[in-house]
Amino acid sequence: MELRVLNYFVEIVNQHGITKAANHLHISQSTLSRQIQDLEQELGTQLFIRKPRQLSLTEDGYFLYHRALEILKLSQNTESYLQQGQTLAGELSIGAGENQANDYLLPSFKQLINQGNGVQINYKSLNGVQIIEGIDRGSLDFGVVSTNEPLNEYHTLTLPFEDYWGVAFPSGHPFDQKNEIIAADLQGKDLLIPYQLDSSSQLLSYLNEYVVDYRVVGTYDMHYNMRAMINAGLGLALTFNKLIYQSGNIHFRRLQFLHSIQTTLIWRKDHQLTRLGNAFIDEVNKQVRNGGNNQ
Repeated sequence: MELRVLNYFVEIVNQHGITKAANHLHISQSTLSRQIQDLEQELGTQLFIRKPRQLSLTEDGYFLYHRALEILKLSQNTESYLQQGQTLAGELSIGAGENQANDYLLPSFKQLINQGNGVQINYKSLNGVQIIEGIDRGSLDFGVVSTNEPLNEYHTLTLPFEDYWGVAFPSGHPFDQKNEIIAADLQGKDLLIPYQLDSSSQLLSYLNEYVVDYRVVGTYDMHYNMRAMINAGLGLALTFNKLIYQSGNIHFRRLQFLHSIQTTLIWRKDHQLTRLGNAFIDEVNKQVRNGGNNQ
């Protein structure tokens, strides 16, 4: 497949027809039609359902359209990157949860944007499972995960803080009278746990060994959803400590006898980092050395 023909195909979809696409591309309708017919023959599939005054995508056409957008974007970014020489340019896609990692990431983003020429940061709130999948699939350049599990298959940069487990509950709950929560306090309680494989495994092992009589009534992926579930009265949440719990109607108490969790920046070993990617790692290292939040 040629990039030129992929661009023709995308333009037909965007312009909702061959006539408008041909005018926009400044080529004849016959030439455009022939190029698409040749593409269909090359791929061995029909891309459009052709009716009088109507052109719609087949299932394979939808697939190719979205993949073509990715290919053309990658081509544009690659060309821009090479033309920029030593100038920082391009995009970074980074997935992270909701924790203190922002103290180190956000100042790094700001430095790259200020130093570069057209740098764009795509920062996505994802859970650990989604981050690992995105790194492996290549849709994320970097990810921030909270886990004590080995990450030998990735390059890693451990961030200098740890999270610890506790219980989030509505204000006015009897747990407000406690300094810390012990396993016995969770007996008979309805619980919400994070939707993240290693976290869920650690928590369930703890609950099964020390609590026994409990019920998991739901899982959550982001803390906003978790707080909404608590406010709706679904249960108490096992979660990491957050600054947001120091005020508001959701309170937090630490859960005894659970190991703290480290947070790690990861990226693939089998991919060569771009100049922008290397600059990002350098900036994060600077933030780590300087204690973070140096904006």
